[in-house]
Amino acid sequence: SAPSMVLIDEAYHHYVDSPDYESVAPLVKDHPRLIVARTFSKIYGLAGARLGYAIAQPPVIGRLAAQAAFDTVNIFAVAAGRASLADAAWAADGKRRNASTRAHVVSELGKRGYSVIPSQANFIMFETRKPVKPLIAALKERGVEVGRLFPALPTHLRVTIGRPDDMERFLSAFAAVVA
Repeated sequence: SAPSMVLIDEAYHHYVDSPDYESVAPLVKDHPRLIVARTFSKIYGLAGARLGYAIAQPPVIGRLAAQAAFDTVNIFAVAAGRASLADAAWAADGKRRNASTRAHVVSELGKRGYSVIPSQANFIMFETRKPVKPLIAALKERGVEVGRLFPALPTHLRVTIGRPDDMERFLSAFAAVVA
């Protein structure tokens, strides 16, 4: 059988501030079976465009390209991706705003006694001390959508960091449903 490939998903890589973090992308040149995947869905805000890319050695990229349909990415998605790469300041501002809003939400949850798992991404996860399935439904009734249920963590809630007003609405709704 053919040797296995290793795929590393760096979807959230643009959000990371930790000085300990290192992308594995530079390792591609020395590891012919390594693929690093990235997306425009997160920091660039192009989730609906379904646009991403792979970093790998040329023979691997060739094999991947041979499997792709000719029309898997539309021209508007490509134009949006190129425009987002040309505006590094926009992505940097998005990263800064995300970090600031995330820190505020983590602080507010901490004041209420909730333990938040450290995050470097555009989402947080925290222990609610209650089964989250009914909490998710109750939040939805109040117009607040949160992440899906994680069966292995039935009392943990995953929340994507949105705009500050969205997060205030989440904090208010969450306080109401756990009261």
